[in-house]
Amino acid sequence: MTERRSAAFALVALLVSAVPCFAQPTGDAPPSVASDQEMLHEYLLTMLGVEGAVRATLASGLEHWRELPTAWNADGSGYAKRWASEFGETAVADTTQYLVSRFLHHDPSFTRCGCSGFGRRFAHAIGAPFIARTRAGVRVPSPAMVGGMLTGHLVSTSTWYPAPGGARDGLKHSAVDLAGTIGVDVLREFWPRAKR
Repeated sequence: MTERRSAAFALVALLVSAVPCFAQPTGDAPPSVASDQEMLHEYLLTMLGVEGAVRATLASGLEHWRELPTAWNADGSGYAKRWASEFGETAVADTTQYLVSRFLHHDPSFTRCGCSGFGRRFAHAIGAPFIARTRAGVRVPSPAMVGGMLTGHLVSTSTWYPAPGGARDGLKHSAVDLAGTIGVDVLREFWPRAKR
């Protein structure tokens, strides 16, 4: 029963956290929307570049510390399996996100809030994974980020995990990944801007 309550809580938190993003002021000038070429470049860098390797390293380190899945040892070979699994999940998730974004003509990349005040900026960062921008710069709900994340975890837990766990394990893993994505977006929002 606790797993059902946890899943219900995660779903409610997901829905509630996306609501504040619809009311965010756009500021003076809306950020530019990425072109198809820029989105392809970002996708390839995210999946195959340093960011993909860092994401896999952090996620596999957490899973190794938690010793999940338990069938993989707590030694170097277990960590290598976890890292390869996380990198594969990221590749599936990023590919799904890219394809859905291209199909819908959305740009799901993170942009800083043009607003001021801690509360508004924090709400913007929390809701950022659920929002994309159309070619015209209009903010709309985006299925690409969450859909990609869910697809990556459902594919991995139902195929190459040692004991396929199916949807329940995939949803649990997705909730942890979503929390990490929100945390990174909060850091991006409040990290000092680089001087040009």
